[in-house]
Amino acid sequence: MNEPLHLTEIGIRYLSNYLLRIVSNQPIHICELSCLTPRLGNLLLKTIIESKRLDSSNSTDYFLSLFNKPGQKNEFKSEVLIQLSELDFHSCSFITNQSISKYLLSHELIEIIDLRNCKITYKIFQLLTKYFPRLTTLYIGQTEDVSDRNSNVDEFFLKIYFDPKYYLKKPKLKYLSLEGIYTTTNNELIEELFHNSLTQSSEQIRFLDLSRNSSLNNLTYIDCFKHVHSLILYDILPDTIELAIDSICTLKALILLDLSFTRRVHEPHNYSKPTITLAKLIRSLPKLLSLDISGTNLAGAFSFNSNEELAYIKKELSIDEHETFTIRSSIAGLLLLKHELDFLGLFDVEERGSARQWLPAKKITGEHSEEMMITSLSHYMERSNMLTHIMAHLFRLYNHYTIQNPFDAGKLIMDGMEKHLYDRSLQTSGSACLYYVVDMFQNESDTMLEKYHDYLKRLLIIILTAMKAHIHHSPMIRNGLLTISRMQMHLPNHIMSAFEQTINVLIKFIELYLHEPVTHDPLLLHNALTVLNHIACSVDGQEKLFIGRVGVIEIAIEIIHRFLIKKTSCEIVEVAWTLLWNITDETPENCRKFLEDNDGLQTYYDCLELWSDKRDLIRNMLGLLGNVAEVKELRHHLVTPMHMEKFRSLLKRSQVNDIEIPYNCGGVLANILSDGIDAWKIGSSIEQDLVNQEMCDAIQTWDLRRQRTINYRSLAPILRLLSDNYPSGCVMWAVWAMTNLTTVLPEKYCTLVRNENGESLLTQILYSDKLTDAIKNLAQAALANVQRFYDPPVPMDIAPDD
Repeated sequence: MNEPLHLTEIGIRYLSNYLLRIVSNQPIHICELSCLTPRLGNLLLKTIIESKRLDSSNSTDYFLSLFNKPGQKNEFKSEVLIQLSELDFHSCSFITNQSISKYLLSHELIEIIDLRNCKITYKIFQLLTKYFPRLTTLYIGQTEDVSDRNSNVDEFFLKIYFDPKYYLKKPKLKYLSLEGIYTTTNNELIEELFHNSLTQSSEQIRFLDLSRNSSLNNLTYIDCFKHVHSLILYDILPDTIELAIDSICTLKALILLDLSFTRRVHEPHNYSKPTITLAKLIRSLPKLLSLDISGTNLAGAFSFNSNEELAYIKKELSIDEHETFTIRSSIAGLLLLKHELDFLGLFDVEERGSARQWLPAKKITGEHSEEMMITSLSHYMERSNMLTHIMAHLFRLYNHYTIQNPFDAGKLIMDGMEKHLYDRSLQTSGSACLYYVVDMFQNESDTMLEKYHDYLKRLLIIILTAMKAHIHHSPMIRNGLLTISRMQMHLPNHIMSAFEQTINVLIKFIELYLHEPVTHDPLLLHNALTVLNHIACSVDGQEKLFIGRVGVIEIAIEIIHRFLIKKTSCEIVEVAWTLLWNITDETPENCRKFLEDNDGLQTYYDCLELWSDKRDLIRNMLGLLGNVAEVKELRHHLVTPMHMEKFRSLLKRSQVNDIEIPYNCGGVLANILSDGIDAWKIGSSIEQDLVNQEMCDAIQTWDLRRQRTINYRSLAPILRLLSDNYPSGCVMWAVWAMTNLTTVLPEKYCTLVRNENGESLLTQILYSDKLTDAIKNLAQAALANVQRFYDPPVPMDIAPDD
């Protein structure tokens, strides 16, 4: 759960929003901002950057002018307006070399600069060398999740001309990351640049990250980092590391060493002598507490004789054969340890590294146990490729319902999905796990659901965000739809926490399906419509109006038209009509949109003509027209000779034990009849009395105990028709409906009858002198059902006296 904002943060956020509006198109200088302290200046810059990361439409760097007084030109200093000590430009594609040179060179107090995933070139090294005298922390390069977005991996090194003189020289640096800097050519000049940059900046370096840097083919000079305590060489080729092993072994202050490799992304690369290489590192680095060999073969063979292996290592490394080693280890190269490690990375290690019995570390990553996998999720949160594979292992536990900590693992999965939104594989794997997280909540208590309310809201938003970001990717859409559907089924209240966002994402996908040349499984369209329908069933009032307002009616009609042309897939058409039925229920404006804005009656007739034998489809269409008929201002659209003939025909259409179509049709006619003779605009072509009599005749053939696929939230539309001033067919339909509902589902509908004053209306019908006995008998039966439900007969346990 997010911590509440402090008052200072709220104020800075308001200031940021105001400033962004006025600085989007040109540089602006506001002298009044000089009152901000360096702490507030850093907070303002951070807040502006967060907003710009979310708004891809505003890609200028003019906002940086706010921190200077007027007058600074390229590489000419001017006075600082707001002093800064930190530049966090991580993933700001609008930051370039020119951004730094134009706006920031005068900020001499800056200690931390993060330029990862920015559009900079190697010439930034010259600016960093010449300016920023207090710089101690520098991050440059590309993170793992950016490669499939808008980045050109060759941009850092200009293709046309490259000058190795632009190397970095910052002897006061303590933390340096040159992660993910790629080159597609083996260029000796580039190698020279890195050699000079590293050696000239090595004096005080404590932390060095060269992960995924394909420009480095030689690291033998790494021994210049005499004071380094953390060295990260993730995804550096084993061949390169083996050549530099002797140099790494001289780094006696080293506490953390990361040699992990992503085997499933790259072609397999192995160490030629894994056990000896690892043993040599352990022997040479006495302060080592954290070691990561994930994805490598450094663990050696699964089975070995400890005494024989130790003797072999001693011989190879020229260790006195009498020296003793007491650490128990199922990894031969770790037999030389003098103490247990704090951390050992063994995820995806060859020869089942994490499944071995003796692993000398307090915390271990791997795929052998759930605890290891959860530790792996947490430890590799910045590495999208590794996270994807960890989630694949966790999915097996979720899928077999053997996971012991589903919600803790789910939280870490959500953290990873938030951090690596644009990694399609990760989002797909993560969403597959989250489906089971939702599934595991279905039997939880209300207290538990309340406790996890924010958790479930976050989960839903993460799924929706992933679907929106990968709307073209069928597996992601499928996982998202299944998860939302499961949440709607078991946790419907939690869907409302992101109701509008859910509707908008579903609409976006359906529109994509309809209008763009993207091949998706038709089942996904069916699923999207079904989820929309489930949501429409569970909302009222303003939510249904919102669904109609954002275009769902138009989309449903378009889908129906598409399949009318194809003359196929009646199932999808049926779901579309079900959706229309539900979003027009007791929502007059949506009924009007269907009828008047989308020529809904013509669509109804086209479907009736093509699929006249599809019982469920016709039931759904008539259910929708029943909603239209409940709106007095719209009923006149239905009173035409053509419509009335069709309604009369459908009223008489019944099969054995099936009254769905006649019942729904009767509802349409009952509402039309309630308007009286003055509203009967079709003259003598069809007499109202004839339709009324046909209604009575048909209703008396219906089975009162017949269950029907209908769900009334309120009986108000039926109760409105309980008046002896209306034609008898209209009243008989309403009374039959009340009797049927209270017979087949007394728990729900007897309660509604009493709560909505239905008993008094039924009593009036019972004692009316205008109505037939058949109608009165139905009314009496309905009243008896309600009475029986509330006052059930009590059996006598003592026989009465004779």
